[in-house]
Amino acid sequence: MELKYGVLAGIACVVFRAFEFYMGWPDSDLGQYSAYIGILIMATGAYLCVKETRALHNDIISFGKAFYSAIVVCFIISIMMGAHAYVFNSTVDTNRQERMVQQFHNEMIKQKKTEIEIRQVDENARTYFSPMGQVTAESGGTMIGGLFVSLVIAAFMRKKKGEVTLR
Repeated sequence: MELKYGVLAGIACVVFRAFEFYMGWPDSDLGQYSAYIGILIMATGAYLCVKETRALHNDIISFGKAFYSAIVVCFIISIMMGAHAYVFNSTVDTNRQERMVQQFHNEMIKQKKTEIEIRQVDENARTYFSPMGQVTAESGGTMIGGLFVSLVIAAFMRKKKGEVTLR
């Protein structure tokens, strides 16, 4: 069950992320808001998985089982997002790292930072926007978001034996 919803939601997240890169959103101010759509897709996949798991167990599910189902879905999504980040940054847009380093470099010059500060920012940007840096950022960020999504879904979807659900 978790695999099915993890892969489906992961595909939806990867397709949206590819569209997002195609539109140039991650390199703009709009990118900070488009991440919420990815969280919504992840939450939807986790919710549907927990809902189906609960239905298979006579409408009863513990917090632990609900959390487990949701976090596995989110983990699968995070692996798929990390793989997408690696492929995108190492083959599709190989110049992104240099573009982003240049963007940060220019911003530091505008802010009249010292040469040492500028070099440090350039080095940090080069590391962060490397293919493996992006894998870490995508997978880690997705997993942290997935942890919170899983906790919320588990809290709302748990149902003990004998509890009445209002419908």
